[in-house]
Amino acid sequence: MQDFGHRRCGEFAGSPDPMSTQLREAITAAPMFDGLDSAHVEFLAAQSRAIFLPAGQVLFRKGTPSTGFYMVREGLMQLSVSNSEGVVKVLEILRPGSAFGHAVMFVREPYPVDATALADAHLVFVPAAAVDRVLDEDPAMARIMLASMARRLQGKVQDIAMLSLQSATQRIVAYILGAAGAPENEPGLGTRSTSIELPALKQVLASRLGMTPETFSRAMRTLADKGLIRPNGGVVQVPDVAALDAYARSVSTL
Repeated sequence: MQDFGHRRCGEFAGSPDPMSTQLREAITAAPMFDGLDSAHVEFLAAQSRAIFLPAGQVLFRKGTPSTGFYMVREGLMQLSVSNSEGVVKVLEILRPGSAFGHAVMFVREPYPVDATALADAHLVFVPAAAVDRVLDEDPAMARIMLASMARRLQGKVQDIAMLSLQSATQRIVAYILGAAGAPENEPGLGTRSTSIELPALKQVLASRLGMTPETFSRAMRTLADKGLIRPNGGVVQVPDVAALDAYARSVSTL
């Protein structure tokens, strides 16, 4: 990696190559770097690196020292934990635009989960030292990054509520609507249609939603029989988003 010595962020020479352009675009699009000036974007792009993981490959294991965080450009990533008997609990399924590892990065603690590619994944790794330098030169970025982590924490609180209070069907609908960019409780869903791509293995999504694969299959079949979804291989089509949302609200949580 090029050494920029004591120059301030952004003081570079030469024309960017295609990979540098992709890294710069990924950093610019990341919510946690919203408002970052062009010089710091260039600096982070120069310090970051692109990573490709084929489906099934492990990025890191629980206990691996944290040296930075990752952003998902393409593909799907799974964050999970397991016990001594090999039982795996999927905590999160990360889609393009998601970031992970930034909370433990600041406290320099090991990663608390395993990270695995569910599908071929293109990632961006941003080293902690580069983020520290940007924050030293632009302290206002700390507020933006703090807000990003707060939103992630809020999402985990919502996950706990979902697993505790919602039925299997409601959890599946919440996942479908969220993955389609139409979260529950969004007013004016209308009658628009949408579709989402599911992870390759139903066991993965069932674990993420806190149910057995058998329960997941039954709930999906019920939704399909009612015409609310149309599973087609790994893709689920939703002909009427509002109708799916209304059905989830009407069913019992038991």
